[in-house]
Amino acid sequence: MKKVNRKVKLKSSREYPFIYLAPTFIVLIGLVGVPMFNNIVRSFTNNGVFPVLDQYQRLFKDKVFLNDLKNTFVWLLYTVPFEMLFGLLIAVLLNSNIRFRKFWRTLFIVPWVIPSIVVCIVWKWIYNADYGVLNYLLYQLGIIDKYQLWVSSPKQALICVAAVYVWKITPFVLIMYLSGLQSISADIYEAAKLDGANWFRQISSITIPLLFPVMRSIILVSVIWSLNSFVYVYSISGGGPARASEIAQIFIYKTGIEQFNFEYSAAAANIFFLIVMAIAAVYIVVTEKKESTLV
Repeated sequence: MKKVNRKVKLKSSREYPFIYLAPTFIVLIGLVGVPMFNNIVRSFTNNGVFPVLDQYQRLFKDKVFLNDLKNTFVWLLYTVPFEMLFGLLIAVLLNSNIRFRKFWRTLFIVPWVIPSIVVCIVWKWIYNADYGVLNYLLYQLGIIDKYQLWVSSPKQALICVAAVYVWKITPFVLIMYLSGLQSISADIYEAAKLDGANWFRQISSITIPLLFPVMRSIILVSVIWSLNSFVYVYSISGGGPARASEIAQIFIYKTGIEQFNFEYSAAAANIFFLIVMAIAAVYIVVTEKKESTLV
């Protein structure tokens, strides 16, 4: 029987990815692209007139919006550095040969698996000035002589909410750091010990440089998440008292959803989006140069 040689002409692999990714692009355009375009158009509209810059001119003179932007950056400073610090220290501790290591790893991950809204409700009860368990415990231990207002205090509200956010997000940072630490050979630390390097020297000269690629990604994600933490602030403090803990996202929500001023809210959302994109772009460029010098 004569064999038939069939030559199958394989098309270039470059022709296929676009076809496979097309459904994803269509969904993204529908869920992100169209609303974003509509938001941009709204922001340049005033009383049916398009295009106008009235919303943006008003926005940059709005003391409330500028104050909320300031609070947003203060919130960023309250959250991201502490997430990074606590996550790294706990990851280093859990990566060492301590007793009941698996138990401690499981325990520290618990805050991360609890739904955010549940965390906010529980901590709002804990912070309650009248019947909150935090005031009760501190008073019984003699740490405070009178009940504190916590989230009802203009000076403490943003800090208290930031503490809850750090408690919730730190386990994620911990997991990422722990996975990076496990890829570092123990022989490097043993050699450093033989050379007389103490614990702090090992962290600064070995752990941080070798973890920098992981750290670079974690910080970027943490910054973006921190700038989009509407649920925590709104659920615990509502932006109060007297807008002391109000961040840019709450301003956008209240202006658009509660006051039905969609054009003004759209302009604020666009400004906030550009700020987040600028921070991410600058961070990527700066850290990319730093990573190239380490490599």
